[in-house]
Amino acid sequence: LKLQGLRFEVVPSWFKETLDKSQFSAPYEYAVETAKQKALEVARRMHVKHLKTPDVVIGADTIVTLEGAILEKPFDKQDAYNMLSRLSGKEHSVFTGVVIVHCRSKEDHLETDIIDFHEETKVKFADLSEDLLWEYIDSGEPMDKAGGYGIQSLGGMLVESVHGDFLNVVGFPLNHFCRKLTEIYYPPPKQAIHRVKHDSIPYVESFENLSDVEKDCTSTSKTCEAKKALQEGVCKAGGSGSAGLQNGIEERSVHCAQQLSKITQLLDGFKASQTLFAASKLKVFDKLKDKGALKAMEIADKINASVHGTERLLDACVALGLLEKTHQGES
Repeated sequence: LKLQGLRFEVVPSWFKETLDKSQFSAPYEYAVETAKQKALEVARRMHVKHLKTPDVVIGADTIVTLEGAILEKPFDKQDAYNMLSRLSGKEHSVFTGVVIVHCRSKEDHLETDIIDFHEETKVKFADLSEDLLWEYIDSGEPMDKAGGYGIQSLGGMLVESVHGDFLNVVGFPLNHFCRKLTEIYYPPPKQAIHRVKHDSIPYVESFENLSDVEKDCTSTSKTCEAKKALQEGVCKAGGSGSAGLQNGIEERSVHCAQQLSKITQLLDGFKASQTLFAASKLKVFDKLKDKGALKAMEIADKINASVHGTERLLDACVALGLLEKTHQGES
């Protein structure tokens, strides 16, 4: 979340995860409800005990399921062994339920709006030997992990393949979360929503033989409709009616171009922020501050990176005005 530029405070929930799993028709419903209760407990406690109503509370709960059974955190080493033995050589699902609670205080009462979603990722374990199982269990890592393993740490060596969002297995589906935030805070205007039913989606190779107009019209945008109309319909109509149709098409084309320009600006902003984050994380600016002007090769050596990759990063920083290139090196 920090990498996405969000400012937040971590508040552990006091909710006891003792919901009756048999009351839920699907495993993900259990994860979503647990996440919801976690988030609501924090929101209420912050409002009542700390007299501080948060703007938003994000709650999440991750579970592992195998053949319909929910595997949470193991109680002890034997429980961890039982879980990992069941997962050995098989594919299982990892569900994370996420809840976004919008909070507001009205006459000293807490009011909330709740939005929830879930993400599923398929994970397949390799065939695990007894020695490997116990070595991993003795490391202590399985004890606070759903399903008894942490894919981002030592548990990664147990995994043969992953289908879906890797970060979801770690514990938080970042991609789905960011898309949900976009839906909440930047919903598209009603007139911009186009629902088109496609009978099938052609392979990429099938676009090679399309005409110039058709290549531009692989989507169903109004700009594409305009181009086809100009090339096919307008030239046949003639007269004042043709001019009126063309003006309408031009207006729509300008609108689409404006929207495209906005998207391009957003993409450029994202690229710039990623460049700044990468340079900051690698402490490029700190190295230059200490030593002054340095060559790309010297910077690469100091940040333990490839020369080619460092040159590309430095060129991006220069283009953004973050650094200056001199005859001596970067400064």
